[in-house]
Amino acid sequence: MHRRFGTTFIMGLAAASVAGANDGSGDLASEIAELRRANAALAEKVERLEKSAEAESGAWLSEERAAEIRSIVTDVLADAGTRTSLQSSGATGGWNKDQGGFFLASPSGDFKLNIKGQIQTRFAYNRRDTETAGADPKPETWGFENRRVKLTFTGFVVDPSWTYEVKPVFNRTPASLTSGDQTLSSGNIVGSVEDIWVQKDFGQGTTMRVGQFKTPFLREELVSSSSQLAVERSLVNDVFSTKFGQGIGFEHTAGSLRAQVYYGDGMRANATSITTSATANAGGYAGSYTTAFNGNTVDYALAGRIEWLGQGQWRQFRDFNSFRGEDRGWMVGLGGMSQAIRPTSEGAVSASTTDSMWGATADVTVDLGGANLFGYVVYRDVSLAGDVATRGGGTADSLDQWGFVVQGGVFVTDEVELYARYERGDTDTDKFRTGSGGVATRGLDSILTLGANWYIGGNKDLKWSNDIGYAFDPIGDFNSSGADWLSDVNGLDNTTNDGQWVLRSQLQLLF
Repeated sequence: MHRRFGTTFIMGLAAASVAGANDGSGDLASEIAELRRANAALAEKVERLEKSAEAESGAWLSEERAAEIRSIVTDVLADAGTRTSLQSSGATGGWNKDQGGFFLASPSGDFKLNIKGQIQTRFAYNRRDTETAGADPKPETWGFENRRVKLTFTGFVVDPSWTYEVKPVFNRTPASLTSGDQTLSSGNIVGSVEDIWVQKDFGQGTTMRVGQFKTPFLREELVSSSSQLAVERSLVNDVFSTKFGQGIGFEHTAGSLRAQVYYGDGMRANATSITTSATANAGGYAGSYTTAFNGNTVDYALAGRIEWLGQGQWRQFRDFNSFRGEDRGWMVGLGGMSQAIRPTSEGAVSASTTDSMWGATADVTVDLGGANLFGYVVYRDVSLAGDVATRGGGTADSLDQWGFVVQGGVFVTDEVELYARYERGDTDTDKFRTGSGGVATRGLDSILTLGANWYIGGNKDLKWSNDIGYAFDPIGDFNSSGADWLSDVNGLDNTTNDGQWVLRSQLQLLF
């Protein structure tokens, strides 16, 4: 544009000069020389303007402006880092998908806190036979419940080899109060704390754990409630599981072999306390769950497991699922437990008092990359303090208890998994039910469960599970309200029992 303006201006001056010459006025040579000088000066000015424009569009931006922009970006990032850390000291926080939760950590690497949670909201329907003489409960029961609400706090202090876990559990059966003819819930929200432990990793696959934690015996119990195949664990697991104990445990992993051992306070054992009543359920030993040292009522309690990884990775056996595209693998395990019950007071005890017990289990887990199989058998020998009368006029001083579970699932789409489970068990308590001349069977378990899981959006953290179960034998010793199976109310000869049905629908959210 500058050149076009200069050229037009010069041509105008030249035309004016020529017109003047034609009129015969002025010195033509002098005027031409002056025009040449003006044209040269104007050309020099245009060249300077063009160089200035090129500098504005290029060199200035790449040097001075670039340095200024870098300074601004540095200041913004520094401010953003301070805001992300939640404090000016530089500690970090956020979400870690691999660890499954939120975290807070120090910049020095000597402290970390992970926060995770689990919510299980369930609808359950139960149908059982209650047609006996007397005041019986209604045959149908249904309703909603928050089956599990848990928060888990894990992390490390000093360095990553010192880890910890604390897991408070919000109770679904709070304390109650009576108002008129109704029973109302009170404000007791936190029911208990499950895991409370500190662990030291010595390296080379060896760890030591002290506190309260699940004792290493039954695999079905050791797999988290958030990673089960069915809506709820089996009733065989509910009877034979040793649950939580307070004590010390060691674990060692060497390649494909893993060994765990526990020593400490008493472990839970359901259906180990006999009854002579023909219609009552057997009791059990509650263990030393969240008790003071003088609440321990065993002389000793031991449990342990050995597992062999035949194929796959250890981490893939943290659940009972095998999603499409995941690695194939299989694992076998053996477990054992033993404890001796200590009387709560000095002096003689009745012959029917539980004295000691030992148990053994074997299990196998198979992942097929889209399908899964799992099964185990369990046996427990319970010794009594003396001989107790049995049906038929004999006596016995022990219980031979056993059970087994087989289950499997298959993904019919990337998000939907169908599954089936059958369980069978015997507490061997019926031989002691001599009261009232009855022959009621309350020590057996035979249940078939069919169901489906929908992992919404293919996300493992959001699962909707539905299943239906049928009990072929009357539910007695194997009753568990946590699994929505209720004690049958049947006649002494079982003639009124026509099976029990349970329908469950559960939405699970992990965060």
